[in-house]
Amino acid sequence: MAAAHNTVTPSVAGDQEAADDTWVQAMLFASSHVFPMVLKAAARLGVFDILARAGPGARVPAAEVASQLATQSSEAAPKLDRMLRLLASHSLLSCEVRERDDGRAVERLYGLTPAARFFVNEGEEGSLASLLELSLHPAAQQVWLQLDDHILKGGNQFKKVHGISIFEYMDSDPAFNNTFNKAMASMTSIIMRKILEIYRGFEDLTTLVDVAGGTGKCLNMVISKYPSIKGINFDLPHVVESAPSYSGIQHVGGSMFSTIPNADAIMIKDTLHNWNDENCIKVLKNCYEALPSKGKAIVIDLVLPEVPGASLESMYASRLDNTMLMQPGGQERTEREFRALAEAAGFSDLKVACAASNLWMVMELYK
Repeated sequence: MAAAHNTVTPSVAGDQEAADDTWVQAMLFASSHVFPMVLKAAARLGVFDILARAGPGARVPAAEVASQLATQSSEAAPKLDRMLRLLASHSLLSCEVRERDDGRAVERLYGLTPAARFFVNEGEEGSLASLLELSLHPAAQQVWLQLDDHILKGGNQFKKVHGISIFEYMDSDPAFNNTFNKAMASMTSIIMRKILEIYRGFEDLTTLVDVAGGTGKCLNMVISKYPSIKGINFDLPHVVESAPSYSGIQHVGGSMFSTIPNADAIMIKDTLHNWNDENCIKVLKNCYEALPSKGKAIVIDLVLPEVPGASLESMYASRLDNTMLMQPGGQERTEREFRALAEAAGFSDLKVACAASNLWMVMELYK
């Protein structure tokens, strides 16, 4: 009797490999909670700051990083190494190995990648550490745990969980409000730096209102580049009360749903996505009324692609859209949907001026 041979044809082997890849991908999705928790812990521990202080291009072992933490635990270094290894596997840190003196083991050395520099506190690129803290805040996480309930029952999920809207929550919790304001200021710094490099629509203005401008960070960046503009930072009274003083900027408290100060142009950045269509149209109508006949509203907002893709931009856009769904109860929109809002508010034209990082679009709305 002939002996049996275990042979696998190339096509079968290829199919098995593809099936294995699919299974591993599914396991990654199922364990997707691990990465943000490790990232948050690393940011809180100051790991990125320690690596940044080591200097450009430096590679540092976990033991050296751990030696700069406020700990006496002998377990800190090996446990930290496991965290850093995970961050390196996601290309957030670089990693290289060297053999130990006894030749029996290797030591991993870690460094910052360009993306990791955005988690250095007060980094030159701007820091996303506060945004990470906000995203994983317990008040936000409690809402995410009930996403399925929200799909089935609707309503404002943040209000269902906490009894008040996210904006009322910020008013009642100074620490959460501070985290939120720091996160928004950091994001604004990064986004507006890119926009001011390419957008020329501020050049001929004499007055500019920033609607829902927070503490004035965004408007100050504009006025710093165009000091001839008189700026009005417009937001809720309790927000502008804590705003710092800026040269050339007047802080005005009020509600964008009631009336908006008059100006040559009105800027509204990362605000419409907080609200449903009805409220957005109400705000844009108030913008329309506050503008002169040749004035313009400058809408700066993330724009969703019509068809979701696998690009980094598309993935982030969908993540932020779902965040708006669960936190304020708003949504991100496509360019087509922005045009519909502008038309419903009375504007005759919407022109796309430019886009930053293929995400944040600058749209000019004209009467």
